[in-house]
Amino acid sequence: MNFFSRIIIFTIFCYALTACTSIKNISNPIQSESTKQSRIAKSDESNGSLKKSDEIVLYFVRPKSLLTLGQKVELYIDDKQVGTLGHDDKLYVSSNSGSHEFVTKVGWSIGLPVTGLGGACKFSENFKPVREKHFFKIKFSPGIFCGEHEIIEISETEYNGL
Repeated sequence: MNFFSRIIIFTIFCYALTACTSIKNISNPIQSESTKQSRIAKSDESNGSLKKSDEIVLYFVRPKSLLTLGQKVELYIDDKQVGTLGHDDKLYVSSNSGSHEFVTKVGWSIGLPVTGLGGACKFSENFKPVREKHFFKIKFSPGIFCGEHEIIEISETEYNGL
């Protein structure tokens, strides 16, 4: 085996080891953590703020996307899988009013140029509810090594329109 073949094999091996690692905030690496939190938890405490012991309802929608046609997104809240969303699927979950970690994962997927070299990576974000109902859209954001199925809070009107 010549030197050039060894370099190619080594490069493929390194890519296989790093292809599915998550790179946080690849779309804007200088964005502050507080800005990122406000994107997910828009606090509108004047409309239906929570009391300590209240239950909340979390509504999720995954619109159609040609970029991720063959992928199903697994949704986890606090390390517990609450459902799997395909294209144009909706899901709602009742939970308590404490702080929660939202995670999206995709099982094995083929890395395509539109989704990044490694396909889709795990997305994780903390969320603290301030109202009784929250509405979220799961949107795919392409990345260099892998894209992420981000969870973005939206209005009830936008949710009903999807």
